[in-house]
Amino acid sequence: MSTTASSSAPDYSSREKQRRRLLLLVAVIVLIAAGLGVLWWLLRGQYWIETNDAYVTGNITPVDSLSAGTVKQVRVENTEYVHAGQILAALQGSQTRLAMEQAGAHLAATVRQVRQDFARVQALQQSVQVQLAERQKLKMDLNRYQQSLPSGAVSRIRIENTQNEITSAAAQVAEAQAKLRGARAIVAGTTVSDNPLVRQAAAAFEKADINWQRRLIRAPISGYIAQRSAYPGLKVAAGQHLFSVVPLNDLWVVANIKETAMRHVRPGQAVQLTSYYYGHQVRYHGTVLGLLPGAGSAFSILPPENATGNYIHIVERVPVRIAIPARELAEHPLRPGLSMIAQLHWKSGQKHSVLQPLTTTPTQGYATTV
Repeated sequence: MSTTASSSAPDYSSREKQRRRLLLLVAVIVLIAAGLGVLWWLLRGQYWIETNDAYVTGNITPVDSLSAGTVKQVRVENTEYVHAGQILAALQGSQTRLAMEQAGAHLAATVRQVRQDFARVQALQQSVQVQLAERQKLKMDLNRYQQSLPSGAVSRIRIENTQNEITSAAAQVAEAQAKLRGARAIVAGTTVSDNPLVRQAAAAFEKADINWQRRLIRAPISGYIAQRSAYPGLKVAAGQHLFSVVPLNDLWVVANIKETAMRHVRPGQAVQLTSYYYGHQVRYHGTVLGLLPGAGSAFSILPPENATGNYIHIVERVPVRIAIPARELAEHPLRPGLSMIAQLHWKSGQKHSVLQPLTTTPTQGYATTV
């Protein structure tokens, strides 16, 4: 018994020493790691702002029906690439075609009517000249009759009749001149092409033509089709959403950074972006373009009311717009809505004032020919 006890004592002491050495080694490793972490933070880590509350966004262009009708044909499907101006769907066009033909007939009739108005002016001008000539003739006859009265060659009744005829002729001249002024008022200062009646009828025809052409629903820009809700036989109203077109060559990242770190954020700073879509093997090298003029809560549907008695403070986040290089985006395409990890180095880049964003409108602007 004594021999066994004496042999087990050294073994226990040896295991205790090994355990202490192991604990000491672990403590040393932890201290070294903590020291390296502190050193990294002092030299580099304190200059980085990281957030995983970031996402990809872009211009998602809605395509709505511009007129009411029934879908006759759908020519594209979700995920399909389309070019600007390409026909996506077609509506029944019988009603709009008839309306356009009716407006065209009305325009043609209006043009003929205006031409008649111009011709009527000329006719009334000639009529006035005839009436003036007739009145002048009667005045000359009256003068001769009055000269012949003393000799008895003309009776006084003839003179009185001539005077009455002159009065009637003057009234006819006044009537013809009034009709001429009325006719001139319709066409004064115009030609057939720019007459107000013709222009009004032409505008109605153009409107009918536009409504007829709107039976063809076209892509406003080039991109990929999403959210297709059109199918043959669907009765749609004006303004009803039918498609979305998403261009994937013009995307950016919106990173929501806590307000406690926003004092370091400036336009022009470099940002490293990592997408969950590709993992950490792919990094995008972005640039801060600008800061939205308000926290995210300020643009929510129900803005916060902090004047109530049950107010609880929550650290707000400010959206920051970050550009993605076009070359990197072409090599590793992204899609709107994907989550991103943004690491902003606030000591890098050419910093600008928060009131001087680098965001610019594209060279061609946001426009469509459709």
